[in-house]
Amino acid sequence: MQPGASFRLFPAIRRSAAHRIWPRWIFLSRVSALPLTIALSCALLFSSNLLPGQSKPTEYNVKAAYLLNFGKFMRVSPGPQAGPGDFNICIVGEDPFGRALDDITSGEKIDGRQVRVVHLEKPAFEKPASHGCAIAYLGVSEEKRLDQDIAGFHDSDTLTVSDAPDFLKHGGMIQFLLVSDHVRFSVNLDPVKRTHLVLSSDLLRVAASVSGNRSGEVQQ
Repeated sequence: MQPGASFRLFPAIRRSAAHRIWPRWIFLSRVSALPLTIALSCALLFSSNLLPGQSKPTEYNVKAAYLLNFGKFMRVSPGPQAGPGDFNICIVGEDPFGRALDDITSGEKIDGRQVRVVHLEKPAFEKPASHGCAIAYLGVSEEKRLDQDIAGFHDSDTLTVSDAPDFLKHGGMIQFLLVSDHVRFSVNLDPVKRTHLVLSSDLLRVAASVSGNRSGEVQQ
């Protein structure tokens, strides 16, 4: 996908460090300020106008925004309460985001925990669960070892996300898709139900599809 391609993004209520990337692209930083369904649905209906000279966000700029906002629509229950540590978004294998994910998460907190980007490379991702990942993104570079990577998170309450083909069939939880040059995502609830993770119903409503305890396409 070319960097100039048009992608849709979460709307938001306030600017964050992400304005350094796209001053007119704003993100859902405080979900309590707007009804969740309305806020998430806007991501599928509207795109922001850019000022002259501003570049449109790339595919991975948008995916970085989604990763941050997935954390705002998930919780751990009825398992142990989240500790005082950081909210780690782990990148397993090669990092396709460049500065995008670091910039958009700078200064952000989720449930009072500082959001931090952690890069897991060999041999660090041999035992990924030990790194306290709240969200784990498995890049396309991990396509040949998806089963092994996912198995490393079986004993942790980690949301696994990837854009690797057939990720959900391998037991992943959220898979990025490109639909008419727009970034969408599908959800597999079966592996989610094997953890203490709970995904917001508002998040599921705007997924391209949801498999597991319910399925079906979301109307665009």
